[in-house]
Amino acid sequence: MLGRSLNLALMSVAAMAVLTLTFAASQGASANQCGASCRNAYNQCRISTKGSPSCEAAFTRCMQSCIRK
Repeated sequence: MLGRSLNLALMSVAAMAVLTLTFAASQGASANQCGASCRNAYNQCRISTKGSPSCEAAFTRCMQSCIRK
C-alpha cells in the first residue's frame, strides 16, 4: 500500500513539473496557444497519473494564468 501511495505521489510531482514547464513556455504565447498548452499538459497529467484529481487544480491555475495575460 505504501509503495502505491509513493508511486502516485511521484507521478503527481512529475505531472506538476510538466505543467510548470508548459506554463513557463506559454508565457510568451498568445491566449489561444496558452490555453492549448494548458489542455495538452492536463491531458498528459491525466495519463501519467492515471486520473489524479491534482490535474484539475493544476489545469485551473494554468488557464487562470492565461486569462491574466
